[in-house]
Amino acid sequence: MSDATDYLMAHAKKTIMEARRLPQGPPKFWLRHIGSIYHLLAKQGAYSNIEFLEDYRAARKAEDDLRKVTQFVLV
Repeated sequence: MSDATDYLMAHAKKTIMEARRLPQGPPKFWLRHIGSIYHLLAKQGAYSNIEFLEDYRAARKAEDDLRKVTQFVLV
């Protein structure tokens, strides 16, 4: 996970825990929603990293295939 994803997830947890301590009312409502937005952003950040890993695996496979075909050791 990237640093941004970790930061957003930690901030989401902190915001939601703070909202749990508040009495019923608008501040609690909005803090919980803000925490859920941070949580969704963290999930989006993690998803883009997964896409990056899929691209990395495809490039790695192409590199391995090239090594098998050419019998060369690529650096």
